[in-house]
Amino acid sequence: MLESQPSLRTIELAKLFDVTDETIRRDLELLDAENKLIRTHGGALRIEKRVSDLPLHKRLKEHREAKLEIANKALSLIKENETILLDASSTALALAEALPDIKLTVITNAHDVVMALMPKSDISIILTGGKLDRESHSFGGMTSWTTVKRFSVDKIFFSGNGLDLERGASEALETHAEFKENVLPLCHEKIFLCDSSKLGVRSARFFADFDMMDKIITDSAADASFKEKLEAIGAHVL
Repeated sequence: MLESQPSLRTIELAKLFDVTDETIRRDLELLDAENKLIRTHGGALRIEKRVSDLPLHKRLKEHREAKLEIANKALSLIKENETILLDASSTALALAEALPDIKLTVITNAHDVVMALMPKSDISIILTGGKLDRESHSFGGMTSWTTVKRFSVDKIFFSGNGLDLERGASEALETHAEFKENVLPLCHEKIFLCDSSKLGVRSARFFADFDMMDKIITDSAADASFKEKLEAIGAHVL
């Protein structure tokens, strides 16, 4: 059933199979332990798997309202005169677009972030350089993270294709995962931007566990029980 719909409710399953709610809850707990679904307070969520990445122009249109909500939350964490790093995700681009024109240094590996910040003259922009990926308009490879090593980065705002309760953040493309894996240890505070569609999703390449996330920002549509599970393993969810 979860292959054809993203979530199930305990009450509906109990009626369908003509068993008690407790029986269903027990079965769902076992399936959760076997990592076959995500147990929630009122039922279960499907574990998603993403093996490919959409081009940037398509990602920009997906879950736009959620990304704007996340960007507005992230703004409250940014202080004047800080140095921040924005990755090449569409959510980080939404944050770049929302940034006020204040004294700030922004390091990025994303061409589109540079373009969004170009009219904001008080923001100093540092492009990492590196090998260009034309689909995502981003730069990767050793040159990109070697550039970041030269700076003291106060905060990184980064995203991914999915957030799994067991293994953390993942990406569809090796080059994107590799960049984040190398720059995260260089940043003082690490803030993961994750719209609700990515919760419970596993992609091809894991790059950060929860030790590499000081804060997780999601949107108001996020499943409450999933957020509770994140908080139970020590994550700070906004």
